[in-house]
Amino acid sequence: MNIADIVTGSFRDATAALVMGTSAATLARARERALLKALAARLRAARPAADLRVFAADGRAGAPAISGAQLYDISICRVESGSSAGRQPQEFHFIREALWQIELDFSREWRGALRAVSRLNCGAAAGKLLIACPPPNRGSDFRQTLAPPFAGSGERYLACIPHPSDWDDSEASPQVWRLEAGAWLDTIGAGGAE
Repeated sequence: MNIADIVTGSFRDATAALVMGTSAATLARARERALLKALAARLRAARPAADLRVFAADGRAGAPAISGAQLYDISICRVESGSSAGRQPQEFHFIREALWQIELDFSREWRGALRAVSRLNCGAAAGKLLIACPPPNRGSDFRQTLAPPFAGSGERYLACIPHPSDWDDSEASPQVWRLEAGAWLDTIGAGGAE
């Protein structure tokens, strides 16, 4: 799964989506939902195995109801089924393993992103992705602030996107960084290592 391609394509889909709002704030919130839906759709399409499910806060199940599946904005999990013991066994589905956990933070400040990193760190998935909106002209400081708390085993990615309220004014595209040995590596190739 190429995280940079999925994030970039999802951003492109969300910016092209026809969304409306009665105020700047409701328009930005509608765009946030459009990004979440586009990201979930691309992840569902990229799902390589039949036993993997994408759970997202986009309102689309993608799998039978499973308690606790919606702990993150998006989770990719390996799902299995079983049956209850007794005279009238009932089939149930459960999460065997969390593979990816994804959080979106549109606060434009490092404290909100740090809270999202902390939520990701609570999870057991090896793959973790934070999509955030850094403060304008502070992307490098933003990444350096998040590197120590985000460090850990497994794949760790940070996608920096413009805030949804700035999509009309910005030609910017997502920057996707992978954290490796305490350094952010640009996965798209524009910025090198930091």
